[in-house]
Amino acid sequence: MKNLVAFSNLYGADPELVVAGGGNTSMKENGVLYVKGSGTALATIRAEEFVALDMAKLMEIPKKSYPNEDASREAAFLADILASRMPGEEQKRPSVETLLHALFPQRYVLHLHPNKVNGLTCAKHGEEEAKRLFPNAAWIEECRPGYILAMKVREKINEGADTVLLQNHGVFFASDDPEKLGEMLNSMLEKLDEAIASGYDASLDVPPTLSHPFTPDHIVYCGLGPDLPDTEVARQSWKSAETIAHYTASFGGQKPMSDEMIEFISHWEAENYRRKQA
Repeated sequence: MKNLVAFSNLYGADPELVVAGGGNTSMKENGVLYVKGSGTALATIRAEEFVALDMAKLMEIPKKSYPNEDASREAAFLADILASRMPGEEQKRPSVETLLHALFPQRYVLHLHPNKVNGLTCAKHGEEEAKRLFPNAAWIEECRPGYILAMKVREKINEGADTVLLQNHGVFFASDDPEKLGEMLNSMLEKLDEAIASGYDASLDVPPTLSHPFTPDHIVYCGLGPDLPDTEVARQSWKSAETIAHYTASFGGQKPMSDEMIEFISHWEAENYRRKQA
């Protein structure tokens, strides 16, 4: 647990990597998954704020069938996630990406929303550039988070992926060695630094025009209206969106979230819960 808290605090303290309650981390030990609680901040998370879940119960979830309708499916999926909590953990709510963490066979998982990474994942040429720069990383096209995302990532994990880039979302790294997670992250950021430096045109999109959110975090912390909430978290999130917009210029320009995905996130119970925690 000491390692989990340490690398969670380390990466969570960098606003270039996550804002507010964004991102999550986990560790597996003796059949138990310890995952960040929903709405908690990586920068300050303590051992007791992780949620302990029964791995055996979690691994039964992909075998189940769920309704096709969004609200019904996600409610049933959440109920099964919550039913996997270990005794004494009933008052805690685990990350919305808990099953994703469980599906990786590696002991440690680090999920972040770095601005530079999202400059790639939120860009028009993001997928093709990702395949060129990171040929061993899996790419997941924009899709509904929760159960649908977990099942899509499961396919890539079964193919051996330990790094997964999510369009309009962020990146997952998995390793049995917590120090390797940092190496994987730094390697990706270094390559993105080079790509941004060689491809960025300062005359493009300065200051950036933001018409749609890039990621779910921008909906949760900034809202959808023309006026920002009067909070420091909202200002940090807006600054993150502006930074991402600049980085996208190196990869073909902005590709924000689709209207369909914005609609889903705006009404998804899991993100409404996270908004309340913020």
